[in-house]
Order: sequence, then C-alpha cells, then structure tokens
Amino acid sequence: MTTHRDDAGPLTEPDDDLGGDPVCWLDRVCPDCGSFLTDRTAGTCPRCGAARDR
Repeated sequence: MTTHRDDAGPLTEPDDDLGGDPVCWLDRVCPDCGSFLTDRTAGTCPRCGAARDR
C-alpha cells in the first residue's frame, strides 16, 4: 500500500532539535581521526599525529 503525501504525518515536530555542528567548523576537524582540533596553531593533530591542512 502506498501512502500519499497528504496522508503522511509530519516528519519532525517544530520543537525537535535538529542539532549538528556548523559547516564552518570543518577546518577544525582532523581529516584522519575526526578529532576536534582546539589549537589552531598546532601543525599536527594531538590525537593521531596527522599533519594539519592549513
């Protein structure tokens, strides 16, 4: 049975927290391990040691 769009309930409630991190923080995430890098001057990731892209 196919549900028509009109019959379907709301996908989310207006008060639901959609959460997530802003895209502007992508430069602060280590591409190798996903750790959030708080020291913007560090040349390597303190968690895995990967070189940071600057």
